[in-house]
Amino acid sequence: MGEKTCRNQVRVAIPIRVRGMSRQNKFFDEQTETDWVSEESVACHLQNLVDLGTEVHLTNLQTNVGGTFRVLWTVIRDSNGLQPVGLELLDPEGTLWAMTFPAGESGEDAVAPQVWLECQRCHQKLLTSVPEAQGEYLCEGFRLARHCEQCRGTTPWGFTTETQVVAPAPGAEPGSPPSTSEAPAAADVMPKEDQRAKGRAPLEMTIKVTRKKYGTTLQDLCQTINVSRTGAYFLTSQNYEVGEPLEVVMNYKEGDLAIPVPAKVVRQDQPRGTFLKGVAIHLKM
Repeated sequence: MGEKTCRNQVRVAIPIRVRGMSRQNKFFDEQTETDWVSEESVACHLQNLVDLGTEVHLTNLQTNVGGTFRVLWTVIRDSNGLQPVGLELLDPEGTLWAMTFPAGESGEDAVAPQVWLECQRCHQKLLTSVPEAQGEYLCEGFRLARHCEQCRGTTPWGFTTETQVVAPAPGAEPGSPPSTSEAPAAADVMPKEDQRAKGRAPLEMTIKVTRKKYGTTLQDLCQTINVSRTGAYFLTSQNYEVGEPLEVVMNYKEGDLAIPVPAKVVRQDQPRGTFLKGVAIHLKM
């Protein structure tokens, strides 16, 4: 199967019905709604825990069209007791989504943010892009199935913020010690409290911020330093106020269809080594 990507996904809430076998080997039948949708994948939240690789049946309750999906990635339960999951379409029973999707990107513009993943079997660590999932899910507890050169098979991989080590170079002898790699440069400008924060991924992506100031609408295009499912930290030359309401688009690409998410400022500080200000926001999702 070709490389999976979420680049042409659209954030939209569509009521769906999901049926399958849970991690407890019990049949479940629940209704939820989508977080993100593309022609070949879905991101949503489930009450029932499911394992990587599990096949489920999903029905769009608006079109009454269904299809068989496979669990591509998961995240441990969130604060609401739900499990975020990414589903990959295997066998459609018709046209699932009555909507048009943006064209996929190619070349340099299609490069996804990079994060550190750890093989849960051999514990090697690798700095890699994760086009299978949106950046908001790349945090502590994230798991996906990927091929491991060292294990010579498909294994579960998880997000990690620990010692950053890359896999042996291609052609290295099995069992060769992996090489070390320096941390991303973004860590140099992160406040200590942000470096210690769990559940945040050091992702560099463009964020578009829209704010109302002095009776006018202002827009700010910035680069994130880290993100989580419920927030982001970015650098900016503008001055923000704690509690200020915002609308943001994460991983913004000019011309792409994107729905702004409401947010508010929770902190502003002055990181070391830059004249820019650091702003932490909380997403109201």
